[in-house]
Amino acid sequence: MSVLNYLLSGSKLKKAKTLSTAARLEDGEKADQLFQEAFENFSSVSSSRAAYSDALHNWGLALVNQAQKKSGDAAIKILEEAITKFNLCDAVKTDHLGASLDGGVALMGLAKAKGLNVDDDLYVKAKESFLNAENIQQGSASYNLACLYALHNDGDSCLEALEKARDCGLIPDEQDILNDADLDNIKPLVWFSEFITSLAVEEEPVKEVKVADDVEKVEESDTE
Repeated sequence: MSVLNYLLSGSKLKKAKTLSTAARLEDGEKADQLFQEAFENFSSVSSSRAAYSDALHNWGLALVNQAQKKSGDAAIKILEEAITKFNLCDAVKTDHLGASLDGGVALMGLAKAKGLNVDDDLYVKAKESFLNAENIQQGSASYNLACLYALHNDGDSCLEALEKARDCGLIPDEQDILNDADLDNIKPLVWFSEFITSLAVEEEPVKEVKVADDVEKVEESDTE
């Protein structure tokens, strides 16, 4: 590969990210068109670049976002492709946080799209992916694990994971949690309401009042 093509692949990655972001804001054919342009730019990124693993991760993430706009076989096909990209990303760069975290999300999404039981191997693989993300960065996948535990009606593990996500500052907004269907099994539990309340009752930081130097000087002159 020539130096020019190597440098151009960097601009392709930037353009691909921009197109992916724009595609998320659109629907129907317009969204698909933008996603396709993004994928073409991702595919142009050189495998010799240090950012190649990030290109694969962002490519997989874009596919997950596209799948969320689909249903049935169309969503399944796109999610399977996304998982392939995340696996390749992890092969290129071991313990890539994005590949582990978003790879788990894709696996869960695929399991749901296929209407599988929560004990299916896809859910098991999703949990393994989330646990790997936790090993890379504590708290990064705690909320995702909480959702998995809730689907399995494991209230104790769910609460522990939610508290860890909260303590690490990596938890969704209160309303997003209340609207999350993955947590439906544990929402009737007493501790869930208490947990939601704990998110709302956070102490505001005490602001220190500093006296400006010029004010101090005025006060000094008044006492002379």
